[in-house]
Amino acid sequence: MLQRAAVKISLKEPRKRLMHMFEFLGNFGTKDVHLIHAAPKITSQQRSDIEEQLEKTAKDATNFGFNVYTHIRRGHVPTTIIETAQEKKADFIAIYWTPKSLFRNALLGNIDSDILRLSNLPVFIYNHGLFKSSVNLEQVLYATDCKHTDAAVLPYLVDRRFTASRLFILHVGERAPDPVTEEKRRKNVLDSLNALAIECSHAYNEVQPLETLGQVSKQIVKQAATLDVDLIVAGKSDKSGTVSQMLGSTAEILPHKAGRSIFIIPDACRLPACKNY
Repeated sequence: MLQRAAVKISLKEPRKRLMHMFEFLGNFGTKDVHLIHAAPKITSQQRSDIEEQLEKTAKDATNFGFNVYTHIRRGHVPTTIIETAQEKKADFIAIYWTPKSLFRNALLGNIDSDILRLSNLPVFIYNHGLFKSSVNLEQVLYATDCKHTDAAVLPYLVDRRFTASRLFILHVGERAPDPVTEEKRRKNVLDSLNALAIECSHAYNEVQPLETLGQVSKQIVKQAATLDVDLIVAGKSDKSGTVSQMLGSTAEILPHKAGRSIFIIPDACRLPACKNY
């Protein structure tokens, strides 16, 4: 499912940490890597320099066993990255995340955030982090709404090439207004979490359902830190008036807050629409 990666390359990424990202991609069973550099304008001299730098990056990436291809494109960067990824039939887009403030992002915009918002392909965000820089994938936290996003996300979580050994399935809810309704809400959530755990049990050594209350993004970040996971997986949906819509906006907040790598899978990959199935 994740054999072909389209990797956005700005040529400003720290080379050693970028190589850590390529090494991390091995946890997904990735075989083909398309390095894509896009810019609104590229002169002949710039193209020559870009080609040289891309070739160096490609040569380093082949050391991890990938088939590597390079592409230089002109145009609006987020749109061009997405369109090139689709053209090359990539299974997902990978981004080396450079921290930015949410305030600056709101004022000036941000290429990575725009890719995450616009893409109908899954987006992997490699966050080297200050405290979590492992290239191994041992523990995964899936933030579920127990509703719309599961159909898109579950095929990725149970794929045999996804090598994690422990999965935490987290639902962040809102307390109901009275005790009777709250009891029913919590029972429904726990039933859904346990059903998801059973569906994923064959793919992991351990699957643990978790349920908590609070603001979705804050609780995901808190639980990810407490559990010391290597990757957060979340769905992204544009369905109005649902928790999925909240998770959609949360997906855009998490890279700024989580301090660890994140995989965002859009509702467009829901069965049977996803091209991988």
